[in-house]
Amino acid sequence: MLNQQWLTTFVTLAEIGHFTRTAEQLFMTQPGVSQHIHKLENQVGTLLLTRKGKSFELTDAGLQLLAYAKVKMAEEEHLLQQLLVDEPHRGACRFACSGALAMHFFPRFVQYQLQHEQLQVSLEAAPNSAIISSILDNSVDVGIVTQQQSSLELKQQYLGKQVLCLVLPPSFEGAKVTLPLLEDIGFINHPDGHYYAEQILSSHFGNEFVGMAKLKQRSYINQLNQILLPVSKGLGFTVLPQIVVDEYPEPLFVANTLSEVAEELYMVTKKQRQLPSRYQWFIDTFCEQLKSQ
Repeated sequence: MLNQQWLTTFVTLAEIGHFTRTAEQLFMTQPGVSQHIHKLENQVGTLLLTRKGKSFELTDAGLQLLAYAKVKMAEEEHLLQQLLVDEPHRGACRFACSGALAMHFFPRFVQYQLQHEQLQVSLEAAPNSAIISSILDNSVDVGIVTQQQSSLELKQQYLGKQVLCLVLPPSFEGAKVTLPLLEDIGFINHPDGHYYAEQILSSHFGNEFVGMAKLKQRSYINQLNQILLPVSKGLGFTVLPQIVVDEYPEPLFVANTLSEVAEELYMVTKKQRQLPSRYQWFIDTFCEQLKSQ
């Protein structure tokens, strides 16, 4: 990397065209200016100017370096100006949450981005541990998790609860849901399938439920917008958050359970990281959409 101090001296000299006036401009001595030019020439490996008495001419290499330096200095000036401006509709916004929440929020984010095309939105579907790791290593700025975090580096805000639903094919509407019935129907699995199902089935059936191993798996899909398709067609049952089930357009049977099973949701950010204003709409959307869950 070129030494920026030497490069600044070179550009100033090239623009002023005089060693003494360059020294005055930079509050240096004339020998100091000459030394900077000599060191820069050693760094690039070629002469940058040729002296003619008290004047000088830039070499071809000097002209190329001057053009390069002016472009870089203009880019740096532009960047510094941009850093001083916190624009609400420009820049990268990076989020992570569960697949179910990603499926709910992504269409809304797309519509917002269509209105503000200078935004770059990244939404990653991931488990709690991966979300926290991404926030701590600064690859994600805002995450939604289902467990409170103990890390002193993180700030968390309670958003609401995520109700889990036991979802069966519509042909079972009104049927009494028993564990043998579910064992006969079979399970439609997905990345969070066993985790969700264990919570709701253990709550509903108590000691009768001994684990997911006894339930036959009819299908597995990691595309969350496709999970309810085999359920609606009669291939099996599954467990998903209500926020996903409510938006599915085809008929389903959502079974009543003895007690509501829900996960608490927390928005997590880096404690010492002040988020730019472009994140505010997204945060407001999270809070508004999840407070009623």
